[in-house]
Amino acid sequence: MLSLIIDRVGNVNIFNVLEDNLPVEESHIQSTLDDDLILEYLGEVERLVHVSQSVLSKPNQILNVDILQDLKVLGETFFQQFFPTSIIEKLKNTNKQSIHFNIDPTLALVPWELLHDGNSFLSDKFRIGKTIRGGLHRSTHQENRKIKMLIIADPTEDLPHAQKEGEVLFSVLSQKVPNHLLELEFIGGKQVTKLKLLSLIKDKHIIHYSGHLHFSDDSLENGWLLSDGKVLKAREIKSTGIDTDLVFSNSCMSAKSAGKKLNTNILNQYAGAFLTAGIKTFVGTNWEILDNERTIDFTVRFYTYLFSDKSVGESLYLSKEFARRNYHANDLTWANYSLYGNPDFSMFAKERRNFHSAKILNPTAVIEFYPTPIASAYSKCTNLNKTKTVDKSNLLNLIRLFEAISQVVGMIVFSDHASHAMNKSIPNNLDDAVTLRKWWELVYSCVWDFQKLKITSIFETALPVLHEQKETVFKILGWMEGWEQGDINSEELESYQIILQFFLENMLLEFAELERISILLVSENNNPHFYFKGIKPSYLYPASHGSREKLLEQLAHQKGNLVLVHESRKMVIPFQTYFKEKKETGDLELVFNGLIPFVLGAKQN
Repeated sequence: MLSLIIDRVGNVNIFNVLEDNLPVEESHIQSTLDDDLILEYLGEVERLVHVSQSVLSKPNQILNVDILQDLKVLGETFFQQFFPTSIIEKLKNTNKQSIHFNIDPTLALVPWELLHDGNSFLSDKFRIGKTIRGGLHRSTHQENRKIKMLIIADPTEDLPHAQKEGEVLFSVLSQKVPNHLLELEFIGGKQVTKLKLLSLIKDKHIIHYSGHLHFSDDSLENGWLLSDGKVLKAREIKSTGIDTDLVFSNSCMSAKSAGKKLNTNILNQYAGAFLTAGIKTFVGTNWEILDNERTIDFTVRFYTYLFSDKSVGESLYLSKEFARRNYHANDLTWANYSLYGNPDFSMFAKERRNFHSAKILNPTAVIEFYPTPIASAYSKCTNLNKTKTVDKSNLLNLIRLFEAISQVVGMIVFSDHASHAMNKSIPNNLDDAVTLRKWWELVYSCVWDFQKLKITSIFETALPVLHEQKETVFKILGWMEGWEQGDINSEELESYQIILQFFLENMLLEFAELERISILLVSENNNPHFYFKGIKPSYLYPASHGSREKLLEQLAHQKGNLVLVHESRKMVIPFQTYFKEKKETGDLELVFNGLIPFVLGAKQN
């Protein structure tokens, strides 16, 4: 990690650099920058934020703005003015992945993540955390422990998305993290009283707050705004003897000072008030957040990464990266969040790491290497994150993705079952077509046959995943059956969409073996075979020379047929479905006639 210590005396900045806690040549280097230039930079960034929010609030209005380019120009100009040449070169050339800014209180408002080195924003290169001189930061107790987390949502009952955020976060983490490793508590609305909160927070490792903040000239009087105008103040939190690892305050200007003066100190920083109260790391926002679905999505992704064994800094970095790549080009959600504390801080002791999947779903891998029905359906869903609106057509895209997963995974299991001559009826034509629930019941019936007969499946590593996902699968089926019967409450639509998206992405991650499984139409001569892989299926030879010879012999017995090939295990079995040619393009596509498509109920128009 690169530690950048910056003091400020008058208008002079004094820099010292540490690499892995050891001093380097760049020490006691100075630059001169007046307060008015810093304030002007902060003002211009805030202006762009307002423009961004205005653009996003009017999605149908065509505005000729390039907020990202303006932000880049501002960030690069300030970067060159603020840092001496040697520090600029260090930041450009270092191979360190994390930067810890240890800064003078007068520089606390600078959004270091938005500075631009000419090639990229610093937040695109580094996991960034900052400690304001005078703040208190302790190392974590890494004993063998269950993580205790408290979610506090919308105590004033006037932020509907804040309430949804808490509910969605609770639901996703309940699904993703085993309950013997995470103990979750949720509290919201008027039940959030001062006395109750004080009793709940003192033994928690993570506290997530989504609601309004109260600001005061005395930072220890800052706090969370509750119902009836009451405030849970930082000094009251401090008096509990709190020893929390992480507070995520998803609220208006939660990482920003109450004023706009550069001569403020640590006690004028809202985040600093919590850090001096004994909290080790604090994630907050630089300006007023929008109460919308993007905030919910960003938050849930942060915790998804955190509970996939990422440090706090890396979790925030990956969430920002996803938002930059997938949200609207003028959406500055990614730029809003700051981390106070060590970016390499981890919630988990080394002996407890990898308790859950340490991998993160790679959208490109799904789109390029998963079977075509899944890749095509997923590519449509990725556009969900580029739009501001939440509507039933987006939910239907997610449903189609679930159907595609059901089709492919189900038919792999059915085909493998048939290849072992276990004589179970496979729904693969219109006359025998079944509902999605019946389809999954048959899938789990086949899986049970493999287990009780101790037969190894071509889909071997995925069979345990099917067991782990069973509760989620049937929960989704229950939702869909409810949607067939009646209208979806508009207030529930957004929550369903976000939760369903996370369930399906987690399912795709767990079914990563699909990257190594190919569905192909075997050529009847020496031409390449047709692979139903990725969103653009094509004619290809087997993937590598090492596997080619072993597979050719098996494929020679399947000319003109659809087959399933496990590239790693060098196995080939017939794939028990059909293909047809698209009239409009002439391309081939798979047909799953055994599954009745889901149709939204009559009220869903």
